[in-house]
Amino acid sequence: MMPRRTLAVPGDLTGFPATRSPQRLHRVCRAEKGTWWFSSDMSGRFDLRPPEGTCYFATDDYGAIREASRLGPVTPAWVSMREIRVVPGPPRARLAATTREAAARFGITNELATMIPYSLPQRWAAALRAAGFDGMRHVPRHDSRARPGGVSLFGRAGAAKGKDGARKPLTALFVEAAGVRVLPPPDSAVLRIVK
Repeated sequence: MMPRRTLAVPGDLTGFPATRSPQRLHRVCRAEKGTWWFSSDMSGRFDLRPPEGTCYFATDDYGAIREASRLGPVTPAWVSMREIRVVPGPPRARLAATTREAAARFGITNELATMIPYSLPQRWAAALRAAGFDGMRHVPRHDSRARPGGVSLFGRAGAAKGKDGARKPLTALFVEAAGVRVLPPPDSAVLRIVK
């Protein structure tokens, strides 16, 4: 029986495959917030430690909805408080191409996008940043299409200046078309209180 191969700890990343950003990036945001937020609280899969952070995008609306909702279900209030932003991808960004065949030589697998806890994916993000990458292309965890539809950009932690891009309202119909159920919260009369 062959031993099971798992995602390796990042080592020397010299020659790791690179790619450019897609022309458009999609993100589901709270309507009152800006598009560009670089997370550094280590709650995100590829968060970097301060003073840097990671801003998460998808390559289309479908992927952005599935990732932001984590496949739900979500409430109508969740939907009404959010919108989709579409921004141009940074043209000079050098992204780590984690889904290319050549990436496997460095011990990386698509498990990077699904494993919990996030400590090893965060180590990979930090190693890729240290190797000079501006972000990474990857398979999003909640997108069943098995393609590199996720883009995580690295930058200074917190809010960043940048155009918010085109704004599209999020509707229940749009969210459900992405395979996420929109359900009202249960009525308190049907809840059983356990002490």
